Amino acid sequence: MTTLNNDWLTDGLLDFEYKKYVPMAYFQHVEGQFSRDMLHPCLPELQWHFDSCIRLRNNKSSIKTSFPRNVTGIDLVHQKLEYEETHQDDPYLEEVNYILDYAIPKFAGSVAKGNERFHEIGEHVRISPVGIMPLRLEEGYLLFLHTFQPYVSVFEYQLALYNEMRERYLKTRFVETLRIGIARTVSQVKLELTKKNKALPNPATYVVESKYAYPLHEALLPVAKKLMLQEISVA
Repeated sequence: MTTLNNDWLTDGLLDFEYKKYVPMAYFQHVEGQFSRDMLHPCLPELQWHFDSCIRLRNNKSSIKTSFPRNVTGIDLVHQKLEYEETHQDDPYLEEVNYILDYAIPKFAGSVAKGNERFHEIGEHVRISPVGIMPLRLEEGYLLFLHTFQPYVSVFEYQLALYNEMRERYLKTRFVETLRIGIARTVSQVKLELTKKNKALPNPATYVVESKYAYPLHEALLPVAKKLMLQEISVA
């Protein structure tokens, strides 16, 4: 299973023994992807599922606490009233509780592993400016050097407002892959891009280098985008 449906919790049979096996194949797929440094799109998907489960559990708690409660005594040690819950979960909600109690730690563990690997890859990635930098850094180019190969992949970037998690992020668009060497350096690549795109007469341009040959789209690009947010001080 390469993806997990957004409605996996409520879709089909609502049974704990059945539901706990639904995401198992997905977790195995994610584990395999992470072992090959393929962090995206699995990592943001995991975070979405984890956040959704937390929201669902919190909403259940809010609904439950809104029901009236009977006072049963006084806790003199902590100086507070003791209550008896008058509302009990029906079998449907109890089953949801069991599933959430099982799934949330699983998602949390996978997210933690993904974030740890994300951070480790970031420690082996270096981003350096190319040539004279303009005052405006919100748009420009990212030049990804291919480790051990004489190529560079060019991406155009632009700082966007907010994503679904209410965070600033970089929009990127793949432009082309070019061969580089003595006759064509990254500085010359920047000059070529400037001539092609008159809308950016002096574009902010950064070269992204990696110590290891990580997957470009699944690892290097998302890591570089995060580092770029720090570079232009909006993270």
